[in-house]
Amino acid sequence: MSKRKAPLVIRVAELFAGVGGFRLGLERASNDGVKFEVVFSNQWEPGRRAQLASNIYAARFGPSHHVNADIAQVPVKSIAEHDLLVGGFPCQDYSVASTLKNSKGLQGKKGVLWWQIHRILSEKKHRPSYLLLENVDRLLGSPVGQRGRDLAVMLRSLDLLG
Repeated sequence: MSKRKAPLVIRVAELFAGVGGFRLGLERASNDGVKFEVVFSNQWEPGRRAQLASNIYAARFGPSHHVNADIAQVPVKSIAEHDLLVGGFPCQDYSVASTLKNSKGLQGKKGVLWWQIHRILSEKKHRPSYLLLENVDRLLGSPVGQRGRDLAVMLRSLDLLG
């Protein structure tokens, strides 16, 4: 009789969680060898009294480890240690939902949230081994007139963090 090996548990911090798309995908990717465990999630929509996405997330997955607050106001030390940081990257400033000339990229209202990802990575005593961000249309072409600058800034900042 052979013993089953316990699965590798990968602790996940989920930023800009929306209603939980990344979490659902990771749960479905879990198997006998790997289990993804969300130890922190955050969803907050500025300027909205009704936090519908956060409410749906908490109703679906439970309120444990879920924070409905501006991520810029969440102290990094309050974010549980994690192996994988995922983010439904705030894409409105890159998305095809906006016109190309109106996309603001890293300088837009939502685009600046990239720096919160960077803040968490840079301030965490034990940085996660993995980072997984949403594939955002137009990120390669942002901003207009300096195609690819924003992605280059992101990649360089990650490189400087090691």
